[in-house]
Formats: sequence, structure tokens, C-alpha cells
Amino acid sequence: MIPIFSASNVKTLDSQEIAIEGITSFELMHRASSALYSKLTELLAATDVHTVAILASGGNNGGDALCVADMLRVEHKTSRPLEIVIFYIKVSDRQTSDFIQAYDKVKNYIKIVEISTVDGIEKMHPILKRENLCVVDGLLGSGINRVVKKDSFLGQVVDYVNEMRREDSMLVSIDLPSGLMGEDRELADSTRSIIRADHTICLQYPKLSTLMPESERYVGDMDWVDFDMRLMKEGSGDVGNMLQFSDFTIKRRPKHGHKGTFGKGLFVAGSREMPGACMLGSKAAMRSGLGLLYVFTHKEVKPYLINYLPEAICKSYDAVDANALDTLSQLLAMTDAVAVGPGLGTTDGSKTLVKMVVSAASEGKLLLDADALNIVAADNKLMESIPSNTIITPHPAEFQRLFGKCANRMEMIDKQMEMAKKHNIIIVLKGAYTTITDGNTLFFNPTGNSGMATAGSGDVLSGIILSLLTQGYAPYEAAKLGVYLHGMAGDVAAAKRGESSIIASDMIDELRI
Repeated sequence: MIPIFSASNVKTLDSQEIAIEGITSFELMHRASSALYSKLTELLAATDVHTVAILASGGNNGGDALCVADMLRVEHKTSRPLEIVIFYIKVSDRQTSDFIQAYDKVKNYIKIVEISTVDGIEKMHPILKRENLCVVDGLLGSGINRVVKKDSFLGQVVDYVNEMRREDSMLVSIDLPSGLMGEDRELADSTRSIIRADHTICLQYPKLSTLMPESERYVGDMDWVDFDMRLMKEGSGDVGNMLQFSDFTIKRRPKHGHKGTFGKGLFVAGSREMPGACMLGSKAAMRSGLGLLYVFTHKEVKPYLINYLPEAICKSYDAVDANALDTLSQLLAMTDAVAVGPGLGTTDGSKTLVKMVVSAASEGKLLLDADALNIVAADNKLMESIPSNTIITPHPAEFQRLFGKCANRMEMIDKQMEMAKKHNIIIVLKGAYTTITDGNTLFFNPTGNSGMATAGSGDVLSGIILSLLTQGYAPYEAAKLGVYLHGMAGDVAAAKRGESSIIASDMIDELRI
């Protein structure tokens, strides 16, 4: 698991690391810069960059940038000449001791252009307009605690760089784009300035802001580099953790197992208008390892499902009447876990089905998705009756129907944790870096790509998690593992077809457990 720390905690851990290792703060800075340099050279190798412009102010982020500049000067070897220029943006006379030490190492070897007034900003123009340019942003780090206003000197520097650099140049930010705070909740403020990076290289681990959709236009592509911060590696993030495959224990499949060994699942989904959701979720469930799948769906879906997935056992209904409810009751009694909602619709009959499933499902054996969530959102009493450890998998619009409007993703995550704790449920908030919580801890998922933003993708996820529940995974573990595997399948599909060409069934084909 990859911990995600608040900016204030990072500062504390830096100080503790220095004390425990018995090193100087500059030695730690140099170690971080070496990792930054390695990642930067990877990025440069894929370009035809001839000029690197370093932006640095007087703090430790600027010191990192100057150390990287020195490494580029001494160590970077290519078949083409590489010119390095440092723009020292002198915001004040205050400089950290580590910045001064880094500055002293480069001042006699690299061209440094000092800019301390608004009029001096124009000095950057000839460099910013060069072809084959890389800009390295080391103006501000994650430790800032207030926004950079447009009318400030630094704000005008940031805006000038954003507006004047060539579109075909590359801008790489160190740790965070300058002006973006570590836990930024004020991105709607139009009076502030933030560097718009093509790439952001976070030190040791991602910062919370880099995972938010509102920050994407500033962060660009995000990587993180390991510089052996042992306390961070051994700790748990105070604002969350990012999943890794090594976090999971995959259940062993006994050689003499049979269908019953691997569980019986029930999928209540589909309608005459939306048969595909039922079909995709059902196939994903079977591809994910359960032993037997019962599907309860509308009679007009049945012929399509049987043709698409003959392995499933399909029970159907025409109208939601006493016979239909009796059949559903029998299925609920004989299966190990149930998922309800995809493609179900929100008719009165669908509401009756959802209410029956909610009332009959066992604790920790229920998943609600799609139309089931819309039905719950319209009925406060139904939310209160959901069994403990139920998994719900809303996308942002569904989440806000359930729990109210949110100004941004960070506020949504706060409410996600609050509601999970209040209702004793597990909430999977879908999107890039999907978040999963039981109300006590928070996990971000690193797998997946934009190609998965396609019809049916959520239905596939529901099928995967249903399968894991059916096989006996604990609900929180099933939710985390299901999200991770879903994203992995999407990544394999994207590698084969390209992100723009993925459809939901491609993810099913690439599932590996």
C-alpha cells in the first residue's frame, strides 16, 4: 500500500527522517533530487529537448530544482547539446539554507537570470519561445498554505509562464505545480495562479491534490519517485492510502473444489430497455471465479442472456407480481451474495424488487449499484434499512443524489467517509483514482484509464465484486480487490486496443484473478 500524507505531516516526517538517519537536510534534498533527475531524464529521452529552463525561488523546492540542474549539467549525456538556464525568481530576501547551498553549487557553472520585479519577468520571453524546450517548475512545493494571487509578483510570474511558453514545450513540476496546495479545496477561485504542468513528479508518494479531477489541468501526467524515505514507507497515510496488488491475498482454489465451493451468486438486473447491463455484469461475475450464477431479469432479456452467457442460470419475470416475488425469495434463500440494480429501471416494479432484496439480504452479502441507488436515493427509509457492510458503487452523480451536492471531489470524499461510517456500509466512489472506504480508512485505486469511461463499465465492476463476495471475500476486501482488478483489466485492454477503443466487454475478456 502506498501512503498518502498531508503536507503538514510530510514536513514533520522530513525532520524526523533527518534526525533518525543522522544526515543533513541538504543530503536528504540531494537524495530527492537524484530521484527527480532520474525521472526527468526518462521524460527527456522521449523528446528532442535542447534547452532546459529551471524556475526556482528561495525555498527547498527551488533547492531541489537547482540540484536537478546541477545533475543535468554534470551527468546528462546525449548526442545533442543541452543548454540549461536558471530563472531565480526572487520573491523575498529570505532563502532556506539548503537553497543557498544548492545555489552555491551551480552559480559558477550555469547561467542564472535573477528576476525580482514585475518588469523583469520579460527576461524569460526569449527562452520560453524557444523550440525544443523543457521548463522545470521548482517555484513552490507542497508546503504552501495559502493561494498565490494573480495580482502578486509570483502570481504574475506563474501566469506569464503559462501564457508565453510554446504549446509544444514540456513543463515538468517538482512535487506539485507551483500554486497548488497539498490538500487544495479552493480551485474554483478565479483570482489565483497555478502552474499548468504537462508532468508532475511527486516526491516519494502522490499528494492528495494530484488525485483530484479538478487538479488535472494543472498536474498533467503524474508520477512519483522513491528516494528512500523510510518513515513514509513504514507508515500509513494520514489522508489515505493507494492500493497495490501486494496488499491482497488471493484465495486459493482447492484442487477438489466444486461449484458449491466457489459460491452461488444472484444478479438482479436488466429490463426490456436495458438488457446489456444484465448481460455484461453477469459475464463479469462468472469470469471472476464464482461457481454458479443465478440471474433474475425481465423475460425479454432472457433469450439475449442465454445466447450471450449460456453458463448462467436465468430466472425471469413478466410482471413484478406474487409469482415473481416468490421466485426472487427462493433465489435469495439459496445464494451466497446478491447484486441488484444495473439496467433495472426505476419503475414501481423495480422499486419493489430492490426493497425485497434489501430486506432479505444478509449482512455483508449485498451490492447496490445504478438504478438500485437511484431508488434508494428517493426513499430515505430504504437507506436506513440497508444491511451493515453492504457495498454501494455510485458514480459522482449517483453519489450526490444519495447524499447531497458537493462543491468538489475532495468534499465528496469527506462526505463519502462520513456516510459510510454513519450507515455502516462500504462506499465505492467511482472515477479516476476510485476511492473505497468503510468510514474508518480510505483507499485510492491506481489502476484504470480514461478508456473505461464507457457504457457498461460500471456493470462489469458490479459483476466482479459480486463474484468476490460470493467466493467468501470480506466485503471491504471484495470492494477494494474488485476495483483494482477492474482497473487492471481496463489497462490491459487499453494496451491492446488504445484507450479510445475500449468497450466494456473488452474488460471482461482481460480479467485475470
